Amino acid sequence: MTEQDFLWYLIKVGVPIVALVTPLLKLNGSIIRLNERLETVLNHNNTQDLRLNKHSEQIDDLTAKSENHNARIMNLEQRECKFELSNKRGE
Repeated sequence: MTEQDFLWYLIKVGVPIVALVTPLLKLNGSIIRLNERLETVLNHNNTQDLRLNKHSEQIDDLTAKSENHNARIMNLEQRECKFELSNKRGE
């Protein structure tokens, strides 16, 4: 095998290998970056879920307190005032 044959063989084999490997390496790098971004989005989403759950609990507590408050007001409105009762008896 002469030097020219060796170079020709190297070109015939090397160029297709380089042509195949280069896009694969770029694709691999893109996939790695995509996975990192996906992990970041998932972490951010989990943080938002925790915050939303905490706010939902606070809203539920406030709703329960509001219902209790409304019941107390209704109870007070249905009672007769002691002052009014004493005035009715005194008349």
